[in-house]
Amino acid sequence: MQSLSNSVGSGAANARHDTALVQARLRLARRPALLDPARPAYLAAIDGDCGPRTQAALRQFQTDQVFVSADGRSSQAASGATAGLVRPDDLTWQRLVAATPAALADLRVLAGGTTVYLAAPAAELASALSAASAMTFEPRFSALVQSLLRRMHQNCGIAVRVCRNGARRSFQTQYELLMSPRRVTRAGPGESNHNFGQAVDLGFERLRWLRRDGTLVENEDAWLHQLDPEQSATGEAALFWALLRTHGQPIGLHRGPVDDHPHLQAWPDANVDMASRLADLLTRVGRMRWAGSRQRYQCDLGRGGSLYAVGSAAQIWSGQATVTAAMLTQARSARPAAAALASVAARTAAPAAAAPVTAADVAAMKTALQADFQAADVQWVQWRAR
Repeated sequence: MQSLSNSVGSGAANARHDTALVQARLRLARRPALLDPARPAYLAAIDGDCGPRTQAALRQFQTDQVFVSADGRSSQAASGATAGLVRPDDLTWQRLVAATPAALADLRVLAGGTTVYLAAPAAELASALSAASAMTFEPRFSALVQSLLRRMHQNCGIAVRVCRNGARRSFQTQYELLMSPRRVTRAGPGESNHNFGQAVDLGFERLRWLRRDGTLVENEDAWLHQLDPEQSATGEAALFWALLRTHGQPIGLHRGPVDDHPHLQAWPDANVDMASRLADLLTRVGRMRWAGSRQRYQCDLGRGGSLYAVGSAAQIWSGQATVTAAMLTQARSARPAAAALASVAARTAAPAAAAPVTAADVAAMKTALQADFQAADVQWVQWRAR
């Protein structure tokens, strides 16, 4: 259970997060029914500002439940309590905790924030860990993800979970996300660390938190749509997203794109061209030689010679590589240096005229290029970061 970091009340330190925590308990506590049935709550709003209303509510609470005799009929001094103030673990704080409904007792708030939330029980952490362990990740990365889940729960009381499509993604899933109107990624199939089990998207599904009026939100999703309807990832939402990085980086996890808040990965790739890494894998597991840069690809078309521009990962994966009849004709007519040297002894016979390239030939080459991508998808564990 989270306690105060400093005092709250008249002339106190009044840090926003401490004030919000006190306000939440004042909002949830109820006045003894005999005192004023018409005003059962002490405070109307949780806003992190210890102004006159909060100070008055705190004094009223102390009058009702701190500076009062055991039978509740008279006022009396109370050791360990100061009028108009609540200090870490003092009597006023203890009575505030006792006055909070048991189901909502373990309240938390992030430093500098005002959104009060309920700590997740151990069973939720166990569920999140079980789900994560069943997902496909590179083994060492999987261990880091599970370590982060434990750290978040231990330090913040939050059971973060792997988002939908947040573990290892097939190339087809990556393609579908790229083509989605939601614009959730800019990486094509084979261009994301997710495709190789070395990235994770984590979210806050099932986070229970209190609105300004004390209403409990119990249907939060992974991306905090209730807390952050506009998905601006600013203000209170930014504090939650920052937790993933502040807890992940010390154990060896790295952020990806700055604006991809749920994302953490196994290595820093800020200065790495992911297309070149995919081309390396394609060359090793496919049937052709590849090069890639800035999400565009070149291939030798299986001829062992010059490289030809064949389009983007999305185009190749979907069978729409930018192969033309003229390109295939040129590739067929060009002989690699090794083949030219080998043919020196065979110059007595004139070469037969090459058959013209047909539409079927172009379609077959697009399928062959696609097949290399499919091989990389199947053999994703062979991918190398560098």
